[in-house]
Amino acid sequence: MLQAQEQRLKRRHRDLFRWWASLLWIVFVMWLFLVSALGCASAVQSISADASHIDELSRSSEQRFETIASLTEDETITNESQHGIAEQQDIQDSIAGIREELPRVEDRESWLAVVAGRATIAGILVAIVLILWQTGLGSLVRRIVYSVSWFIPQQSMRAAEMDQKVADPNHEMTIHEAIASRRSEDQAYDSAYEKIKNKEAEQ
Repeated sequence: MLQAQEQRLKRRHRDLFRWWASLLWIVFVMWLFLVSALGCASAVQSISADASHIDELSRSSEQRFETIASLTEDETITNESQHGIAEQQDIQDSIAGIREELPRVEDRESWLAVVAGRATIAGILVAIVLILWQTGLGSLVRRIVYSVSWFIPQQSMRAAEMDQKVADPNHEMTIHEAIASRRSEDQAYDSAYEKIKNKEAEQ
Protein backbone atom coordinates (compact mmCIF):
# COMPACT_ATOMS: atom_id res chain seq x y z
CA MET A 1 0.00 0.00 0.00
CA LEU A 2 2.85 2.37 0.87
CA GLN A 3 4.58 1.57 -2.40
CA ALA A 4 1.40 2.38 -4.33
CA GLN A 5 1.13 5.73 -2.57
CA GLU A 6 4.76 6.53 -3.41
CA GLN A 7 4.13 5.69 -7.05
CA ARG A 8 1.06 7.91 -7.14
CA LEU A 9 3.06 10.72 -5.55
CA LYS A 10 5.82 10.34 -8.13
CA ARG A 11 3.29 10.37 -10.96
CA ARG A 12 1.69 13.45 -9.50
CA HIS A 13 5.04 15.24 -9.31
CA ARG A 14 5.88 14.17 -12.85
CA ASP A 15 2.52 15.41 -14.18
CA LEU A 16 2.94 18.68 -12.29
CA PHE A 17 6.40 19.14 -13.77
CA ARG A 18 5.08 18.50 -17.28
CA TRP A 19 2.27 20.97 -16.70
CA TRP A 20 4.67 23.67 -15.52
CA ALA A 21 7.06 22.97 -18.40
CA SER A 22 4.26 23.26 -20.94
CA LEU A 23 3.01 26.48 -19.39
CA LEU A 24 6.48 28.04 -19.33
CA TRP A 25 7.03 27.00 -22.94
CA ILE A 26 3.76 28.70 -23.96
CA VAL A 27 4.77 31.86 -22.10
CA PHE A 28 8.18 31.81 -23.80
CA VAL A 29 6.64 31.45 -27.28
CA MET A 30 4.20 34.28 -26.59
CA TRP A 31 7.05 36.44 -25.33
CA LEU A 32 8.95 35.80 -28.57
CA PHE A 33 5.91 36.84 -30.60
CA LEU A 34 5.58 40.01 -28.56
CA VAL A 35 9.25 40.89 -28.89
CA SER A 36 9.08 40.27 -32.65
CA ALA A 37 6.01 42.48 -32.98
CA LEU A 38 7.49 45.32 -30.91
CA GLY A 39 11.04 44.97 -32.19
CA CYS A 40 10.25 45.65 -35.84
CA ALA A 41 11.54 49.02 -37.06
CA SER A 42 8.84 51.53 -37.91
CA ALA A 43 8.33 52.83 -41.44
CA VAL A 44 9.11 56.38 -40.31
CA GLN A 45 12.46 55.29 -38.89
CA SER A 46 13.27 53.38 -42.07
CA ILE A 47 12.46 56.40 -44.25
CA SER A 48 14.61 58.65 -42.09
CA ALA A 49 17.55 56.23 -42.16
CA ASP A 50 17.30 55.75 -45.94
CA ALA A 51 17.08 59.50 -46.50
CA SER A 52 20.24 60.06 -44.45
CA HIS A 53 22.05 57.37 -46.40
CA ILE A 54 21.00 58.85 -49.75
CA ASP A 55 22.06 62.32 -48.60
CA GLU A 56 25.51 61.01 -47.65
CA LEU A 57 25.92 59.29 -51.02
CA SER A 58 24.77 62.41 -52.86
CA ARG A 59 27.27 64.65 -51.09
CA SER A 60 30.03 62.16 -51.79
CA SER A 61 29.09 62.09 -55.49
CA GLU A 62 29.02 65.89 -55.60
CA GLN A 63 32.56 66.01 -54.28
CA ARG A 64 33.67 63.52 -56.92
CA PHE A 65 32.13 65.60 -59.71
CA GLU A 66 33.92 68.67 -58.34
CA THR A 67 37.22 66.78 -58.28
CA ILE A 68 36.75 65.59 -61.86
CA ALA A 69 35.94 69.12 -63.03
CA SER A 70 39.04 70.50 -61.35
CA LEU A 71 41.35 67.93 -62.94
CA THR A 72 40.55 68.62 -66.56
CA GLU A 73 40.20 71.49 -68.97
CA ASP A 74 38.00 69.52 -71.36
CA GLU A 75 34.85 71.54 -71.90
CA THR A 76 32.56 68.50 -72.29
CA ILE A 77 33.81 66.83 -69.11
CA THR A 78 33.60 70.12 -67.24
CA ASN A 79 29.99 70.70 -68.39
CA GLU A 80 28.93 67.16 -67.51
CA SER A 81 30.56 67.49 -64.12
CA GLN A 82 28.66 70.71 -63.49
CA HIS A 83 25.40 69.00 -64.46
CA GLY A 84 26.26 66.15 -62.12
CA ILE A 85 26.91 68.60 -59.29
CA ALA A 86 23.58 70.33 -59.94
CA GLU A 87 21.72 67.00 -59.95
CA GLN A 88 23.29 65.96 -56.66
CA GLN A 89 22.30 69.29 -55.13
CA ASP A 90 18.72 68.72 -56.35
CA ILE A 91 18.79 65.32 -54.66
CA GLN A 92 19.99 66.92 -51.42
CA ASP A 93 17.20 69.50 -51.63
CA SER A 94 14.66 66.71 -52.10
CA ILE A 95 16.08 64.89 -49.08
CA ALA A 96 15.72 68.08 -47.04
CA GLY A 97 12.07 68.32 -48.13
CA ILE A 98 11.46 64.71 -47.10
CA ARG A 99 12.91 65.41 -43.67
CA GLU A 100 10.65 68.44 -43.28
CA GLU A 101 7.55 66.41 -44.13
CA LEU A 102 8.58 63.34 -42.16
CA PRO A 103 7.22 64.53 -38.76
CA ARG A 104 3.71 64.49 -40.27
CA VAL A 105 4.05 60.87 -41.33
CA GLU A 106 2.56 58.24 -38.99
CA ASP A 107 3.22 54.53 -38.86
CA ARG A 108 0.30 52.29 -39.74
CA GLU A 109 0.24 48.71 -38.54
CA SER A 110 -1.71 46.03 -40.34
CA TRP A 111 -4.80 44.71 -38.57
CA LEU A 112 -3.17 41.29 -38.37
CA ALA A 113 -0.16 42.68 -36.48
CA VAL A 114 -2.46 44.58 -34.10
CA VAL A 115 -4.55 41.48 -33.39
CA ALA A 116 -1.46 39.31 -32.96
CA GLY A 117 0.10 41.80 -30.54
CA ARG A 118 -3.05 42.08 -28.44
CA ALA A 119 -3.57 38.32 -28.44
CA THR A 120 0.03 37.81 -27.31
CA ILE A 121 -0.34 40.29 -24.46
CA ALA A 122 -3.63 38.69 -23.41
CA GLY A 123 -2.05 35.23 -23.51
CA ILE A 124 0.88 36.36 -21.37
CA LEU A 125 -1.49 37.91 -18.82
CA VAL A 126 -3.53 34.69 -18.67
CA ALA A 127 -0.35 32.64 -18.23
CA ILE A 128 0.80 34.94 -15.42
CA VAL A 129 -2.56 34.57 -13.69
CA LEU A 130 -2.34 30.78 -13.99
CA ILE A 131 1.19 30.76 -12.59
CA LEU A 132 0.16 32.92 -9.64
CA TRP A 133 -2.91 30.76 -9.15
CA GLN A 134 -0.78 27.61 -8.82
CA THR A 135 1.88 29.13 -6.54
CA GLY A 136 1.79 30.11 -2.90
CA LEU A 137 0.46 33.54 -3.75
CA GLY A 138 -2.28 31.87 -5.72
CA SER A 139 -3.22 29.83 -2.65
CA LEU A 140 -3.64 33.02 -0.66
CA VAL A 141 -5.78 34.54 -3.40
CA ARG A 142 -7.88 31.38 -3.63
CA ARG A 143 -8.38 31.40 0.14
CA ILE A 144 -9.62 34.98 0.00
CA VAL A 145 -11.84 34.35 -3.03
CA TYR A 146 -13.31 31.13 -1.63
CA SER A 147 -14.12 32.87 1.64
CA VAL A 148 -17.13 34.22 -0.28
CA SER A 149 -19.60 31.39 -0.91
CA TRP A 150 -20.60 32.81 -4.30
CA PHE A 151 -17.20 31.94 -5.75
CA ILE A 152 -17.11 28.35 -4.50
CA PRO A 153 -17.77 25.92 -7.39
CA GLN A 154 -21.03 24.03 -7.18
CA GLN A 155 -19.17 20.74 -7.57
CA SER A 156 -17.10 21.50 -4.46
CA MET A 157 -20.21 22.51 -2.53
CA ARG A 158 -21.95 19.22 -3.39
CA ALA A 159 -18.84 17.23 -2.45
CA ALA A 160 -18.67 19.01 0.91
CA GLU A 161 -22.36 18.34 1.53
CA MET A 162 -21.91 14.64 0.80
CA ASP A 163 -18.90 14.43 3.10
CA GLN A 164 -20.91 16.08 5.85
CA LYS A 165 -23.69 13.54 5.39
CA VAL A 166 -21.24 10.64 5.44
CA ALA A 167 -19.62 12.01 8.61
CA ASP A 168 -23.04 12.35 10.27
CA PRO A 169 -23.84 9.02 11.98
CA ASN A 170 -27.55 9.85 11.93
CA HIS A 171 -27.63 10.21 8.15
CA GLU A 172 -28.33 7.29 5.85
CA MET A 173 -25.75 8.14 3.16
CA THR A 174 -22.84 5.74 3.12
CA ILE A 175 -19.31 6.29 1.88
CA HIS A 176 -20.04 4.14 -1.16
CA GLU A 177 -22.99 6.32 -2.12
CA ALA A 178 -20.87 9.45 -1.74
CA ILE A 179 -18.14 7.98 -3.94
CA ALA A 180 -20.67 6.91 -6.56
CA SER A 181 -22.21 10.38 -6.58
CA ARG A 182 -18.85 12.07 -6.95
CA ARG A 183 -17.79 9.72 -9.73
CA SER A 184 -20.96 10.54 -11.66
CA GLU A 185 -20.33 14.29 -11.40
CA ASP A 186 -16.54 14.47 -11.83
CA GLN A 187 -15.18 12.69 -14.90
CA ALA A 188 -11.55 13.29 -13.91
CA TYR A 189 -12.19 11.81 -10.46
CA ASP A 190 -13.97 8.83 -12.02
CA SER A 191 -11.05 8.12 -14.37
CA ALA A 192 -8.51 8.45 -11.54
CA TYR A 193 -10.63 6.18 -9.33
CA GLU A 194 -10.80 3.50 -12.01
CA LYS A 195 -7.05 3.61 -12.68
CA ILE A 196 -6.15 3.34 -9.00
CA LYS A 197 -8.70 0.57 -8.50
CA ASN A 198 -7.31 -1.44 -11.42
CA LYS A 199 -3.70 -1.02 -10.27
CA GLU A 200 -4.54 -2.14 -6.75
CA ALA A 201 -6.40 -5.13 -8.18
CA GLU A 202 -3.35 -6.09 -10.24
CA GLN A 203 -1.11 -5.96 -7.18
